[in-house]
Amino acid sequence: MAVPGYLLVLGHSLVPEKMAKYSAALPPIYEKFCGCYLGIGGPGRGVEHLEGPWSDHSVVLGRFNEPDDVSKFWCSPEYEQAKKLRMGGGEFNVFKIPGNEYESQDGEPAFLISIYRILDPDVFAPLAKTEEERLKNISVPYILKAKNEETERLEGDLIGHDFSVASFPTQSAATSFWNDPRNKELREARSEAAIYNSFLVRGVRR
Repeated sequence: MAVPGYLLVLGHSLVPEKMAKYSAALPPIYEKFCGCYLGIGGPGRGVEHLEGPWSDHSVVLGRFNEPDDVSKFWCSPEYEQAKKLRMGGGEFNVFKIPGNEYESQDGEPAFLISIYRILDPDVFAPLAKTEEERLKNISVPYILKAKNEETERLEGDLIGHDFSVASFPTQSAATSFWNDPRNKELREARSEAAIYNSFLVRGVRR
């Protein structure tokens, strides 16, 4: 059984007028290539910046049935036309990332999205394992967790980063996890071993 493919878009310095026309053109193209939005928004509009310097970023997380569908979407004539609508509309980093056997929850989930660069693998590994175990204990899966070499950079100049997306059943559940004092301590420890940018993204109701 094929795993899903994900399209992760990070944008900043956006021009609202250009982005509005571009965004309006995308839903039928997503649908044609078996894609959908899992989460989408900007600062204060469905995206909460949690850590790192990228405080002004918008985030789009799209899901496709297979990783190849992401490529078909991105390289399609329909998308090439739509992409012209956002020329001069901002700065973007776009990635194609493989998923795994886990899916996001139905309803209105929330996604903890982290983009990080590991500085000290030996220190980082046990801390990452601890976070994974804590998420597992509350039945929260990573719907993707991929190293830089497992991803495909489609646009932008961001290199050398790994990615994770944890899917929570609700925004409040994600916030509670993030604010847990034990997890704050873990993040402080890992700041010596990795550089993180993390976002809480409100999911699209399904």
